[in-house]
Amino acid sequence: MFVRALLFCVALVAAAVTIAFPATTSQEDDASMAYSMCMPGAVRQFQLTLPMSPVKREILYQAPVWPPQPVAKNDGPALKRYLDVHCPKPPVPRGGLRVGLALGILGVGGFFLYWLSPYWQILYHRLLRLRPGSGYRPDLADAVFRLADDAGVAVHGVWLNSDDYTTNAVAFGHWRRRHIELASGMVKRFDKDLDTFEVIVRHELGHIRHRDLDITQGVTAMWKAFIVLLAAASCFAVSGDAGDGMYLLRLSFHLALLICLLYAARNAFLQSRELHADAFAVRGGATRTGQGEERRRSLDTFFVDLAAGRDGSGLPFGTHPALQRRRAALRHPALAGELSVWEAALNGCVTLLAVNLLLGDSYDIMLTGRRLGFLEIDTLRPVYTWLALPLLLPAGAILGAGIRHTVTAWGGARGGRAVMGRLALLALGLYAGLCAGCALHPSQTYGDRSVQLRSMWWSPVTDALGLGLALTAALSVLALALFALVCDAVCGPRAASWWAGAYGVLVTATWFPTALPGSSAPYVRSVVIGVALLSSTFLAFPHRRPGNTPAPVPLVPQKPVTRTEAPSVTGLRLLLAHAVTAAAAVGAVIVAGRLLVETPDTPLVLVTASGLVCYVGVLAGAAAAPHDAEFRRRFRYAVVCLVLSTGAAFLKASGDGALPGVEPGLLLGAAAVGVALAGRVSASAVYAFRHRHRQATISPAAVPSDVATQPRPAGPEGKPRNRHRRTAGQHR
Repeated sequence: MFVRALLFCVALVAAAVTIAFPATTSQEDDASMAYSMCMPGAVRQFQLTLPMSPVKREILYQAPVWPPQPVAKNDGPALKRYLDVHCPKPPVPRGGLRVGLALGILGVGGFFLYWLSPYWQILYHRLLRLRPGSGYRPDLADAVFRLADDAGVAVHGVWLNSDDYTTNAVAFGHWRRRHIELASGMVKRFDKDLDTFEVIVRHELGHIRHRDLDITQGVTAMWKAFIVLLAAASCFAVSGDAGDGMYLLRLSFHLALLICLLYAARNAFLQSRELHADAFAVRGGATRTGQGEERRRSLDTFFVDLAAGRDGSGLPFGTHPALQRRRAALRHPALAGELSVWEAALNGCVTLLAVNLLLGDSYDIMLTGRRLGFLEIDTLRPVYTWLALPLLLPAGAILGAGIRHTVTAWGGARGGRAVMGRLALLALGLYAGLCAGCALHPSQTYGDRSVQLRSMWWSPVTDALGLGLALTAALSVLALALFALVCDAVCGPRAASWWAGAYGVLVTATWFPTALPGSSAPYVRSVVIGVALLSSTFLAFPHRRPGNTPAPVPLVPQKPVTRTEAPSVTGLRLLLAHAVTAAAAVGAVIVAGRLLVETPDTPLVLVTASGLVCYVGVLAGAAAAPHDAEFRRRFRYAVVCLVLSTGAAFLKASGDGALPGVEPGLLLGAAAVGVALAGRVSASAVYAFRHRHRQATISPAAVPSDVATQPRPAGPEGKPRNRHRRTAGQHR
């Protein structure tokens, strides 16, 4: 959790440093250009005034003006006086000052927003404070403070949001001043279903207990402060006072993409923390409303009610996970810590994009360090790859610990094909993220073999960027998975996570060997390869495994209710749909093969190819969906991928002049619609064929549901065991 927050903060710091250097004024650029054009000729004229032999004078006359010939050290003061007289005054380097200002805005502004966040929450939502023993509904405040004492959590205040009629609760606040907000629907829930009320409040207390609240609020505050900084830089770029306004505006666009990726990564982090808060809500001994299993049933019932209202739809950018995933993690807590494919892709993209941004401006950073006395002249080089380490190390820890949790959740070596399939998806997601991180780099023409890409470990093996990144993702996931299996076999759960994270740090450090100090790169690479080989050797021989290794479980509810999502077309039209889908699949395979051996010319080509590949992959996942709601959700994602691919293809063709006008765009859109419809028909036919054996046991009147049909506990009225109980001071 803390490592993820560290990665987000370092990425924001890298973005702030990157935007500070090109934010120069036009006056500074003009003065620098005038001095740079005058200085070589002035140096030559100064050297001609010095006493020298005729031979040296003739050599100096014939030598080019740039670069200027070196001047003796004892003539340095005289040269400085000569340049002050004959050349305009050079601008004072202010790169370090701008970097300090940007970091100050990021740090101070983030702290200011973090500290004011609870007060803004209270004022904006017009919350009403509930006090125990007096005022409106003191029994609500009594119940929340009692639950906080049982959980060992300090709560400063309880508030009621009268404008929110849902059954919801929110934890907010900052360090040592944590609050609980109750929606008005929680009042009715408290009166009629005290068990569910308590489990919902315990969920929010779990966020406070796990420090999710502090980390989330802090990272969000820094993110908002950087948005303010980025907006100021964009306004400066279009004002006309910037030295290179077009480049600064283009850089601002790429940094806007970075903060969008950070927002998505933050939400993915919040989704995983929601699962841990669910586990905390049902964990613990008996209370006055029941034991852990009863709280588990109450929370599961609450999820069923949510599923009825939301139809199980959830977007990857949401702050809460899909209801199917929450219910699965509620039954099997090991699923709460697994690394999803979306998280792997986001972390890879954020890491490599921020690394490329830093390495692109590393020369300016080194010059600033030399002016400040941190670096010597002999350390200057085009790319200072040690700047990649602050981003690679937390990314490696996230990958290592996340893959370890994934292996554990899916049953380790007992999982068989389920574990291998999950790891293959993680490698694919990481590869997609790394490719996107390279494509979004604004400081170079995408596709060039720049110094930055040649500094990666695979550059001596292959010149193809796609193949190199594919090797990076596949070998990293394979090595981390082998080591995770060994850790689960010989270590406890907590020690295994620490060891897996440490090994992940070593694995990602080898991505940029020149970033390591001295000549330690071969030793680190030998350790990484040696540990992976030893892990595979250890797993090849029979050995004792801990008895508490969880069995593999799917990420779906148990025994889901399904209906036949059968297509309405049959015969020749169904065969035509299958043919179109098969052609799209073959095209995706060809495109994926080209991505491995050929570098795309522009980011639009990469988006077009990746969108088609993702469309076919997600469509296949929809055909393999466990129930109807998941089928519909995955198909929506497939359509989004196809739309992105089609849009990028149209923009690329329009830019090249191959498809001018609106009519070709309409034809391309119509073709995309046809492919989407054919894919829907084909995937639904495969889906219906897979679930044909269930239709005989499901009545036609079965209601659509994306969750399992379970015995619902009786309502608060009508059964003695669920009779409504009132606490002291509760009003009728």
